[in-house]
Amino acid sequence: MDYVVIGRVIDTFGVKGELKVIPFAPVEIFENLSKVYLKRSGGGYIPFKVERVKEHGNAFVIKLKGYDFLEEADQFRGAHLFLPEKELPPREEDEFYAYELVGMEVWTDKGRRLGRVKRVEDLGVYDMLILEDEKTMIPFVGDIVLDVDREGKRVKVKEELVTL
Repeated sequence: MDYVVIGRVIDTFGVKGELKVIPFAPVEIFENLSKVYLKRSGGGYIPFKVERVKEHGNAFVIKLKGYDFLEEADQFRGAHLFLPEKELPPREEDEFYAYELVGMEVWTDKGRRLGRVKRVEDLGVYDMLILEDEKTMIPFVGDIVLDVDREGKRVKVKEELVTL
């Protein structure tokens, strides 16, 4: 089974064992979250029941069942939260999860290879494709991104709108 990272615990929140989580996935995934997985270092994925989730600015506050005190929750600081890929909500034909774009080759409509997507950063208004050289950044917007070929693992962008 493949797991996808959906967020990262950046801190504890309050004194009742809550965790402050930066999301790496769409908001709707967190709205009905009943279980998350954390990965042990060098080990497998461990399921945790979610007691409650509430939005807090650009983050979420998540309470894991059975962890009721600050000291217990502190062990999760810095951990990534995962879900099995099959549990993610389906997306529309022209929608993508960020993890799907990572590793794709980026080419211009003129046939020039720009590089491979290293990561995707959420800038609020749009996502930014960061390529492997860490210097090339491409806004993931319709005027620039012409096509995404999931099976061919390629992103085609309009060369005139990409500054290198």
